[in-house]
Amino acid sequence: MRKNKIFKKLLILAAVLLLVNMSLLSVVGTSTKSDYPLPPPLEIDMTLEESMMRRMSIREFTDDPVSDEELGTVLWAAHGIRDDDTYTIPSINGVYAAIIYILLEDAAYTYDPLNHTLVHYKDGDWRDTVGWQYEAPVQLGLCWNTDIADINHAGAEIGQMVQNIYFTANSLDLGTVACGQYPGAIGPLGIPDNHDGFLVMPLGHPAHPYNFKYRPMLLSLLPKVQCSEMTLTDAIIQREETNTFSGELTRQQESQLIWAAYGYSYYFDRSENEIGRLDRHRTIPSAHGYYPNDMYIVKESGIYRYFPTFYNPLYGLLKNCFFLPITPFMLRIAIGDYRSEIAEASSNPDIESSPFIVIPVLDEKKSGRDFDDLSGEQWRWLWYHDASASSYNILLEATAQGLSGNIVIPEDIETISSALKLNEDQIPLLMVTVSN
Repeated sequence: MRKNKIFKKLLILAAVLLLVNMSLLSVVGTSTKSDYPLPPPLEIDMTLEESMMRRMSIREFTDDPVSDEELGTVLWAAHGIRDDDTYTIPSINGVYAAIIYILLEDAAYTYDPLNHTLVHYKDGDWRDTVGWQYEAPVQLGLCWNTDIADINHAGAEIGQMVQNIYFTANSLDLGTVACGQYPGAIGPLGIPDNHDGFLVMPLGHPAHPYNFKYRPMLLSLLPKVQCSEMTLTDAIIQREETNTFSGELTRQQESQLIWAAYGYSYYFDRSENEIGRLDRHRTIPSAHGYYPNDMYIVKESGIYRYFPTFYNPLYGLLKNCFFLPITPFMLRIAIGDYRSEIAEASSNPDIESSPFIVIPVLDEKKSGRDFDDLSGEQWRWLWYHDASASSYNILLEATAQGLSGNIVIPEDIETISSALKLNEDQIPLLMVTVSN
């Protein structure tokens, strides 16, 4: 009898301990979210060139949620892994330093590209705290690991990510805008000491539906840009990097590539339905709309500078006129083959055989106003972002043209500046080479 009573008490004690343990697990489960696998990315059938023409910044969003499929597609395009186990964007200087924080209503996560998964970081709704500029259902915090890259090269990597986020969001009928909140970006979330915030990008459904009208330029000294049959998804998947350069490009291919880098859209944007509003957007964004980089092209026949439109002192006032901007062209500034000289001054001497080398050059005189000065070394990261966005667009368009290419780091800045006939306010930032 005594043994039976002891046995019953032990059973009761075990049952109580089991219930307590289950209760504790339940409490922990409600306070700490688990990692969240994302659905496979969606296929986007919009052509690459159309996605570039539709690129625009959205600052007002509805409360409609962003689906898991949409979020997963945007994150994969930004910094995901392709079927060949490479990233959706090329590395800068051989490394990948970027980290994406995703702020949702329930918690903050980071994106694990290897497993296409949201990794839980911190409970709570941090969207309004971090994404204070514009309210949206999702806030993306783009950061980099300071142990891996400096701020300029990190800015170049993130510039490519931003392009894919813009293109993918627009094609999914979502919207976004790159908000340069550095050095405060992401900081309130409490990120690790070796992570630094670069940009915040709200993501959601536009408050004003997209409304584009196809209105190509009336005049052009370059062949008219044509839409290829390549989709945005295929361009991201099929983009190839190469260190073997050869061949020649057609004038049509050159026009396509340089337009992708820094041109104006063939679409008028009337999305906000304002009377008389007819905006043409550029193929990349730029901080405060400055666009201080100039595109220089090095070919066998000489060195050229790209002008997306004739300079017009009244352009800011007249840009809504239906005939502007007009006449994109490439102006030759030096005759002769400078490719060998440029190649020796870069991180890859093999590019001397490339038929088309584009060098984004920062003109610091264009990078600020008296009341809003973004010139100087402390702001250089912003313009590396722009330069890399242009370079990445070239690589995507090269893919659509059956070409390949690579982003190369300038090393001997003095030699490159001399060849391009630059002044002291002009600084070569990156180089992108193309080959067939």
